[in-house]
Amino acid sequence: MGTQTTETKLEKYLKARGIKPAHLTRACGYSRQHLLRVRMGRMEPTRLCIKAITEACQVLAHERVTAVDLFDIG
Repeated sequence: MGTQTTETKLEKYLKARGIKPAHLTRACGYSRQHLLRVRMGRMEPTRLCIKAITEACQVLAHERVTAVDLFDIG
């Protein structure tokens, strides 16, 4: 069996806009390790974490971003 290569919406968003994980870490206030788990889909973020990441992406990308743009919210 091969390794899973499906990227999360968040990871695709960051790559498409050239946002470096270190910049996201500083902007949202969560640790590099925590964000790595969220970005790779190994951990479900809390609502507070989703809010912080979404707001940080808005600032870093200079565009309107919603949680639905970054996460599979069901």
